[in-house]
Amino acid sequence: MTAEYQRLKSRFQIKTFFDDDATAATARYIGWVEMGKHFVAQVAFGAGTGILTFKIFAASDSDGTDATVVLAHAAPTDADAANDRLTLEVSAEQVLAALATATHVSVELDNDANSDENAVTYIVEGGGNGGRFAYEDLTPDSEIAA
Repeated sequence: MTAEYQRLKSRFQIKTFFDDDATAATARYIGWVEMGKHFVAQVAFGAGTGILTFKIFAASDSDGTDATVVLAHAAPTDADAANDRLTLEVSAEQVLAALATATHVSVELDNDANSDENAVTYIVEGGGNGGRFAYEDLTPDSEIAA
């Protein structure tokens, strides 16, 4: 069969951020993305002493204007060994209930030590250029960091 299908890439925008911030012990946002119908964020702890907070925030733009907490992980300190993972999911309805003007979402992360490292993955259903509809290749085959 020669047909090629891009089913998941057409429904989901998927982005992973390597988080090795020199100020990891300070709460910080990890990239803002356009909100779709649903947003899943997963942090995989890599190295160091652990995660203290893991929250989803909504904002009115990609700069984090009016940043408002939508959901906080109940037990973020469980992630204190390599490959421990924390996951949060919210719907567009939850985001808009927290901030009526919301168009973007992000996670706020706070580690125990400045030397801690994480990988944060976002999955947005119908997000990015797709809005609430499915479009071809919401997740590109390659993305080169600027």
